[in-house]
Amino acid sequence: MKYRLGDICTITKGETGIMKAIPGAYTMVALGEADKTHNEFQFDTKAVIIPLVSSTGHGHASMKRVKYQEGKFALGSILCAVIPKDENIVLAKYLHIYLHWNREELLVSQMKGMANVSLPMNKIADVLVTVPGVEKQQEIIDLEVQLVEKELAVEKLYPTN
Repeated sequence: MKYRLGDICTITKGETGIMKAIPGAYTMVALGEADKTHNEFQFDTKAVIIPLVSSTGHGHASMKRVKYQEGKFALGSILCAVIPKDENIVLAKYLHIYLHWNREELLVSQMKGMANVSLPMNKIADVLVTVPGVEKQQEIIDLEVQLVEKELAVEKLYPTN
């Protein structure tokens, strides 16, 4: 089935300026590949993390990654957390896989602006996502885990350094 993201998830903007984070015990999800830490958490859940600004800037719409985070974590103010309202309908990890691999079509295409390109949260809420049954979602998650394991095995065989 197809669902409007805002109908099946809550979408919440991050509260912490990344440069104002105080190092601490909690993961602080940031725009780049590497996260930081913070002394407080904003969420204690499973969530898909979507950037609200272009990865490259300079008037060019781009998004390098959609992230997944679970547990207690802080979130940078240029990101938002997409949290399923009911995991009997959609699993956060499935949604992460779906949005990451379809980010150009579903998210980057919705970015607006000339100099500072951004993704409005209302546009994220309007994104239509294909959601199979929970069993099929779990199969997709399991396949992705296997794929990542194989990718890591190949990297060990052929190191890039």
